[in-house]
Amino acid sequence: MDLSTLMPQQLQIVKTLDRPLFVSAGAGSGKTFTLTRRIVYALSPESGPFVEHLDQVLAITFTKDAAAEIRDRVRRALIDEGMDEEALTVDDAWISTIHGMCSRILRAHALELGIDPEFTVLTDTDELMDQAVEHVLARATAPDAAPELAASLNALYAWYPMAGEGGPFGAGTTIKGLVRDLLELSSQLPGGMDDVRVARGQADTSALADAYRAALGASKAATEKAQMALDAIDAFEASGKTMADAARLMMSCTMPRASRAFPKEQVELLKAEAADAFINIVLACGGPALDALVGLARSVEAEYRALKAGQSALDNNDLLRMAYEALRDYPAIRAAYEGRFKMVMIDEFQDTDQMQVDLIRYLTGAGERALCTVGDAQQSIYRFRGAEVEVFRRQERKVGASGTAEAAAVAGTAADVPAGELVKLVRNFRSHDEVLRYVARVFDGDDGGLMRGFLDLEASDGRKDTLVADASRRQALFVAGGSTQERTQAKARAIAERFRALADAGQPQGGMVLLLGRMTNADVYAQAFRDQGLDCVIAGGSVFAQAAEVQTVRALVCALANPADTAQGLMPLLASPMFALGAQEFLALATKLDDQTGETSRRNIDMGIMSDSDVPGLQGLPLVTRAREVLRYALRRVGRDSFAAIARDVVNASGWFVRLAQRGPEGKAIAANVLKALDAVAEAEAEFGNSPRSIALAFDRFLAGKEAPGALNEEGDGAVRIMTVHASKGLEYPVVAVSECFGVRKSSGAAQMGRVDGGAQVVALPARFDGVKLADGTFVKGDDVKKQFEHAFKGKGTSLWLPPELMEDVCATGSPAEAFARLRNDDLQLSLEERARLLYVAMTRARELVILAMDAGVSRGKLCAPTFDVETDLTYDVLRRILPTDALVMPQLDADRLVFDNSQPGDYELISLADFSFGEQAFEANASLDAEGRLVRGDVDTDTADDSASTIVPGPADPEPDAFELVHPQAVGVRMGICPYPVRDSYSYSSIAAALHAESEDRATEAHVPMDEAGDDAESDGSEMADADVAAVEPAGNPMALGSAFHAACQWLIEMGADALPAERADALARLWRLTPEQRERFDVALDCWLKSAVRAELLAWPCIRAEVPFFSLGCEDEDIARYGAYAEGAIDALATDPADSSRALVIDYKTGGTPDETPEQLQEKHALQARVYADVLHKAGFEAVTVKFVRVEQPDPAIFVEPTEPQVVTYNF
Repeated sequence: MDLSTLMPQQLQIVKTLDRPLFVSAGAGSGKTFTLTRRIVYALSPESGPFVEHLDQVLAITFTKDAAAEIRDRVRRALIDEGMDEEALTVDDAWISTIHGMCSRILRAHALELGIDPEFTVLTDTDELMDQAVEHVLARATAPDAAPELAASLNALYAWYPMAGEGGPFGAGTTIKGLVRDLLELSSQLPGGMDDVRVARGQADTSALADAYRAALGASKAATEKAQMALDAIDAFEASGKTMADAARLMMSCTMPRASRAFPKEQVELLKAEAADAFINIVLACGGPALDALVGLARSVEAEYRALKAGQSALDNNDLLRMAYEALRDYPAIRAAYEGRFKMVMIDEFQDTDQMQVDLIRYLTGAGERALCTVGDAQQSIYRFRGAEVEVFRRQERKVGASGTAEAAAVAGTAADVPAGELVKLVRNFRSHDEVLRYVARVFDGDDGGLMRGFLDLEASDGRKDTLVADASRRQALFVAGGSTQERTQAKARAIAERFRALADAGQPQGGMVLLLGRMTNADVYAQAFRDQGLDCVIAGGSVFAQAAEVQTVRALVCALANPADTAQGLMPLLASPMFALGAQEFLALATKLDDQTGETSRRNIDMGIMSDSDVPGLQGLPLVTRAREVLRYALRRVGRDSFAAIARDVVNASGWFVRLAQRGPEGKAIAANVLKALDAVAEAEAEFGNSPRSIALAFDRFLAGKEAPGALNEEGDGAVRIMTVHASKGLEYPVVAVSECFGVRKSSGAAQMGRVDGGAQVVALPARFDGVKLADGTFVKGDDVKKQFEHAFKGKGTSLWLPPELMEDVCATGSPAEAFARLRNDDLQLSLEERARLLYVAMTRARELVILAMDAGVSRGKLCAPTFDVETDLTYDVLRRILPTDALVMPQLDADRLVFDNSQPGDYELISLADFSFGEQAFEANASLDAEGRLVRGDVDTDTADDSASTIVPGPADPEPDAFELVHPQAVGVRMGICPYPVRDSYSYSSIAAALHAESEDRATEAHVPMDEAGDDAESDGSEMADADVAAVEPAGNPMALGSAFHAACQWLIEMGADALPAERADALARLWRLTPEQRERFDVALDCWLKSAVRAELLAWPCIRAEVPFFSLGCEDEDIARYGAYAEGAIDALATDPADSSRALVIDYKTGGTPDETPEQLQEKHALQARVYADVLHKAGFEAVTVKFVRVEQPDPAIFVEPTEPQVVTYNF
């Protein structure tokens, strides 16, 4: 066997067969080739042979594709060496993933283990887990359920919602999520849930009382606050110590202001004492909720196991756990494998966890002499799957210390076990030396980089240079200022410009890739590439369900299953590129003509599809005609023909596939996703039969899983690719740009959990509180209790926790508060370390050229500076390494080149979207984004940007008829349903108003009014509401009820196009909101005033008016508002727009209540915050001129002295 081509380290790995071997294999170092040669050498006569047959070799790797590649390489190598018979056994060899190996062991011993040998392996467990939760909850809430069980669940509901809720703390912490996390954590532990320790607290207030006593006498105000807290502590100690008692205590413990007698340091210590005490007290008083959480997790675990058993199914966690238990608890099974394998090799060892290692050790013989582990700690990026890089490091230390008497004694093995060997593969056959020096500059910890113990790589002299363009191999750009969205757009445009320049210089665009840490903004980057005339495909990441074309298929499925569900079906389907209807076409579908009277009225668009009665001027529209022909034929077939065939025929008949084929690689990539989605529809039909509703539900469950995009054909090689860093693992490209890969988010979850010695620890704090009545009779809402609880441990600025050092000074070691802070900080540190490894993987995918794209916001206030946060983001540390530094060792952000000697001007670029200061320098904005989102550098008037000399290269226009677009989608007047938004870091105006003590909405929470599933009664004008449909949502006399009833009335008037509210409707609303006689009289007077007002006449003069328009938008950049969340959400009472002039919008907001004593100046200030939120949302939606009018329907305008009186109007123009 010829081994002459191997490097010395590779040769050492191949020939070391009789002892433990640990290999650190750097990126691109040829480890797969080396492992293949090692297997073949062990079978060759030159080694003895060391192994007689291939079935004595166990090779474990991370993915099925990697295992298939090793099998293929081994097969070819054996054939080349003349071992044809052995090559025939490759498909049966033990070369697989760890789960494949476990499955093989379990099937071989199924009868001994009492399992079905024909079990299936679940790839998506979400649906079955949800079923388990629903079954357990259904039994717990059944009429015959034990009362104590219902009480236990009620205690848990008081802490967490079943679905997500917003807010800065506890956002997204749900019962289902916690149960799933607990079960996922316990599945990695030998003892399961028995190894999970849920922290409990002690209701000890002594330290808190001592801290408050120190404030007595500091000042009058401090003494009053301290005495009030001490009185509350005494009351709590004398109470039953329930959650209500804890809430009363927290509401009475406020922080005194700092003074000379009670300085800031003591205030901070008091705050930390309060945080420690509150957490302990809440966890002590909330024992029933914690008991319910653990009990629910155990019940769901048992139910989930039963559901799997009913299907003869196992999940991946089962495979690992059961194989481990089989080898541990069954001597006969263990004996069958102890001496079976003479070679055991684990590839990608950095991505394993401790249970996998413990399992493998049963197969490696005495002293693990057969074990060879191969990996790279710098490429450990699967922590979210349970991988622990510390397992890799422990094994490295263990092998390095092996062979000594001490090590043998510790391991319990014979002292004659050969010493293990450590080998490092550092020769990189992939990347140019300049790329590797770039990587080392960023990461070498010995030189101040991001990684300790950095494995530096050497470039191979024999590699082929594939850089065609005359360009620097090391580039970077940094965007400062602007909103998050604007910075993303600027990065996307700048990267696209550099790719365009490389393509113009002859570099094939098919060899260019953009690697993203997350795919949230992939479409922004894709559009930037297309605007530069570059073909682009999104080729990786779990973005399948979010792809626009997949959502179009979902809309098609919904439309066929239920045409009346226009919000999820027909509306998005017709607006999609499949049919490309615009505002005029939607107006035609939504307007009905009465042939006898000539009058027009509104209709739902599903009726518009089935009817040809269009109004004059909107008849014969070609796109409407095509949509009607295709969809009518399809709907007639539903229930008779195959549902999947109907869906596929609609796509074909619409001409969408033809248009996609004309768009080159990008279009073919979209078509691949469409075909994959249609295949999923066919699979759903095969499983559930020809039931449209069942198929639609099954398709939604399919989309809820993590699906990769449809496969690209070979022509995709001519396009720029966008993919996640995880999807790029094992791949390489000549040109790589890296973005969205530098920061992590601080955990805002109300529960923290993690591995500790002997198991796992969980600290679960409440995400919400019940309201409570204080000693003085005042009722405090649960939200206010939660804010008080959060305030105790909230840090400065946007930090969700007090400084760790402060908590360490106060909290007892092992206390729940200390554990919560430690788990959270450990998670943050581990996440940032993994983010650095993710960046390393991204940069080492490059063969010839790397571009790093970073960004940071700019703070507002007296000192505008970049918002670098080294606890959560790598940007500053990377800039510090790659840029020249000044005398203060701070990066020179205005440099035009990198720190390397051969760096050229332009290799680095600062794109500043705002003025800012950094160090001793002041920087002015040097770029902006025009109305089209294009990057304009220098002092350029964005209104004339289209005419300026710019580096922007416009992309080619889409071929007809795909050039249709929704010119003014906001103007569509159709009935819309409520679509739930995913849980995000968002705020509503009312939440800001409450926090800032601004005016709050005079409305109650919306209630669900039952309606028939088919929608509105066709023969009713909607004015009647049956008594059975009227549920009392608030107690009689609630001051918020009047506003809610008034808003509901105004919404009905707009949606029905009515000029008056029928008496039956008014009576029904009064019953629904439990209006008192006084409130009912005010309601009638306010409504009459509104109906006769000039401002309503102004509203009705607009062509398009909609009521209760929901919005979910990027939030204001205002510092006062931005701290409440990244997104704004809410609803606009009335929105008026003009399809002929999409630049203008009018907002009407009704205000009940109020007093006549407020001056115009006070009113302007009072409503300014809400007006800013509305205007910002509409500006982001594309409206340029926004008028916001607050109509005080119960307050007459003091400037008008005529009858009838006009309501007072507060107007803002933006």
